[in-house]
Amino acid sequence: MNTKEQRLADFCACRGVDGVHLRRRANIAWLTDGADTHIDLSDRRGIAELVWTRGRGLVLTDNIESPRLATEEFGADWTVHATNWWEFRDGSKVKGLSLISDWPEDEIATLRWSLTDLEIERVRTLGRESAGVLEGVMRAVPAGAVEGGGWSEHRLAGEVIGALRARNIHAPVMLVASDERLTQFRHPIPTQKPIRRIVMAAICAQRHGLTVSATRIVSFGPIDVDRRRRHEAVCEVDRALHARTRPGVRWCDVLGAAQSVYKETGFADEWKKHHQGGPMGYELREFKATPTETRVAVDRQLVGWNPSITGTKSEDTILIRDREHEIVTATGGWPMLGKGIEARPDILVRSV
Repeated sequence: MNTKEQRLADFCACRGVDGVHLRRRANIAWLTDGADTHIDLSDRRGIAELVWTRGRGLVLTDNIESPRLATEEFGADWTVHATNWWEFRDGSKVKGLSLISDWPEDEIATLRWSLTDLEIERVRTLGRESAGVLEGVMRAVPAGAVEGGGWSEHRLAGEVIGALRARNIHAPVMLVASDERLTQFRHPIPTQKPIRRIVMAAICAQRHGLTVSATRIVSFGPIDVDRRRRHEAVCEVDRALHARTRPGVRWCDVLGAAQSVYKETGFADEWKKHHQGGPMGYELREFKATPTETRVAVDRQLVGWNPSITGTKSEDTILIRDREHEIVTATGGWPMLGKGIEARPDILVRSV
């Protein structure tokens, strides 16, 4: 058995069951190292169910999906069983087996939090490519949209999403805010509004089921004193989050470190206006770090922190390893505040 199957075997032995019944796309992608069972990205369940027991893997789907799944997604270790599309199927009722399901409650989520070597290499590549796409588009946005020309927020989002899809990367989250919308909304989906003086774009990018996130901001012309102060402060918060995130540390304590820096920099209540992020991987966020979240970070875990102060934000994806961390969405091609591992993305200033 591979590492993941051994985790499942140990889990099943502790629970006294024969195997697991998986319906969540996140868990299916995790167990199979990337099998894609989506048709509708908004559905956390896919077009197939898996029944895994020690020594046996069964894919349950319908006659529409079985040819592609058998050919493109599942290897020889999996048996694909198809029913007619109009017939009901329920993998939890496989005869003679006692199974634990991941739906509606995800009881195996903790098994996927510590990444394997293959997953680490995948997120490194995904992080570089995704951040590179985002930064490339942000450098290409024309300054000061005018009537009949320039880009809208929708155009910027389309350029990012199109470039990601060309690399086999999905974008389940694409946020864009320009000018006054950047100070008004923490979760700004793009609109037809023309981009004029400043614009922020944020993505969650996904491939092989794994997800990274990043945010970048561009200003056309000098940054005003107030926004500069805010951005430097939010970068200090982000540094504190990165530095405190280590295996064995409670998520509430990591958040507490950020709350202290918010207060020290003069923005004590800003953390209340938007979540700060949390662990990620096969979910956009496994859960959000809150003042009462006492679960702890684990070794080789992927984390997305996204602190914000009205008018600005700092976000990248980190991989934690023992006493250090690695920023997987760093490209080396964006202006930074600070040096080394503590450097955080600055606002890119472009001429009008």
